[in-house]
Amino acid sequence: MSKFVITIGREFGCNASEVGRKLASKLNVKFYEKELVERAAKIAGIDESSAYDIDRKKSEKDLIKYYINEFDYGTTNAYYKSEAVAAQAYVIRDIANTETCVMFGRCSDHFLADYENVLNIFLYAPFSFRRQHVSSAYNLPFKNAEKLIKKVDFLRQKWYKFVTGQSREELTARHMMINMEKFSVDEAVEMILFAAKLKFESLK
Repeated sequence: MSKFVITIGREFGCNASEVGRKLASKLNVKFYEKELVERAAKIAGIDESSAYDIDRKKSEKDLIKYYINEFDYGTTNAYYKSEAVAAQAYVIRDIANTETCVMFGRCSDHFLADYENVLNIFLYAPFSFRRQHVSSAYNLPFKNAEKLIKKVDFLRQKWYKFVTGQSREELTARHMMINMEKFSVDEAVEMILFAAKLKFESLK
């Protein structure tokens, strides 16, 4: 089977990771999420041991800091170096060159812009939907869920701009966008699978 990669970008709070996991399971391929960060951090010499330990953080402020730290490569100054960006690019391209997979975030659409065998998906939803999901998924009051969403959105925008020179609102690199308020996780997976079958010969 010819190799291909499906990248998933998202707004925080869309349950996008569940879409990614189910999509990878349907395709019987690996789902790369946190591992992309871990591999790149190791290559770049970034110490991830400073991550917040949720079991020792009691206040809501500490919990928000923990969640922010968990969500993205690019949430600390250590990542805003050419070595860190090069490491992330290397990891993503190395994986794309060797296997079919689903990649989650980490500017993978940008790093694979010159690859023909890539399908770039972006999942989004209205703020109210995201607030409800984050509040429920992370057991946070609405007020703190809102703070977390706004902070993660800001950090992701800042990181994406630093790496790509473009806003995350730029649409040209996205091949398919899905409003997760309008479709269930399973429906979103089926839509992406349908698009993948149209694009990739190996799935026809």
